[in-house]
Amino acid sequence: MTGMKTRTISLMASIAAVLAGCSFSTGTTPEKAGEELIEGALGKRVDLTFVDADCEAPADREVGTPFTCTAKTEAGETVTFAGVIDPDDSIFISPSNVIAGKEMGIVEAEAAAVIGESLGVVIEPADVDCPDETTVLDDNNRLRCEITDVASGDRYEMFLTAGGFDVRDGFADRSYDVGELLD
Repeated sequence: MTGMKTRTISLMASIAAVLAGCSFSTGTTPEKAGEELIEGALGKRVDLTFVDADCEAPADREVGTPFTCTAKTEAGETVTFAGVIDPDDSIFISPSNVIAGKEMGIVEAEAAAVIGESLGVVIEPADVDCPDETTVLDDNNRLRCEITDVASGDRYEMFLTAGGFDVRDGFADRSYDVGELLD
């Protein structure tokens, strides 16, 4: 990264991310069960408090039928969720625009490996600094972090852009971009 002022590196990664989803026996409609799950166990699992959960009714109750939900965080951020009907009157649901705090170490290690390989240098995961807490991705499905060039001490913006979300497997496509030099 030495001498790299505003050049952007965009890379695609293929390592699977950890997924923070939950299963739940419905005992009611899938959409009501999804709302209860989001405002309860799923929020606790990702260390966020969700309010105003709203799930769309799935097209039918056949196993494998997808459905979507939204909720707000206490800070007012909108979180989207992907759900699916599971066997035995249950559902599986996962936030589709959130990176859990416990996953940030994975993001930092993956970013260091992918960017380091592209530049032909060794970058340690400790040189990448992402938020410690669970973070809602921005409207472009991006997470902002920082990366340090240990040779110069310069710090740069670094963005993870996540895409190709699958309810059970997480983000299939992730790119890492190094951007502007920070003050």
